[in-house]
Amino acid sequence: MRLLVLTTFFLVACTGLPTALTKPEIKVVSLTPIAADGFQQRFSVGLKVTNPNSEDIVLRGMSYSIDIGGHDIFSGVSGAVPVLKAYTETPVTVEVSANIMSVISLISDLTRKGPENLHYTLNAKLDVNALLPSISVTETGPVPFLNARSLATGQR
Repeated sequence: MRLLVLTTFFLVACTGLPTALTKPEIKVVSLTPIAADGFQQRFSVGLKVTNPNSEDIVLRGMSYSIDIGGHDIFSGVSGAVPVLKAYTETPVTVEVSANIMSVISLISDLTRKGPENLHYTLNAKLDVNALLPSISVTETGPVPFLNARSLATGQR
């Protein structure tokens, strides 16, 4: 009898769970140096997150990395992500650390090959809640030539 009551309770509780979500879109809109501590350089990354769903998405946190030209350059995590309102573009600012060895490798590649056709890849894992699986988002795009030169020389 207890098993029947527990099963019924579980099934009723599950009907309140949200349906499958369409993946949000994430675009990198800015990259600004914020602090240097020895060999560690931190950056502020501005993101534009578009929620194409009819429901708000409340995130517990997110992890993210940005590859440039095939090099794992930036990574970070954040537990302070705003609610992604339904059918809205939400500005999100996160901090990342630069991988100095990957930056050196990228600079070496840029001096040999040049910055033509340089692309970035943003990989993000959005932690929705304990009952739903994480949402993985990948966005790619070209790195404008001037930004590539600024990254390689450390200039803004």
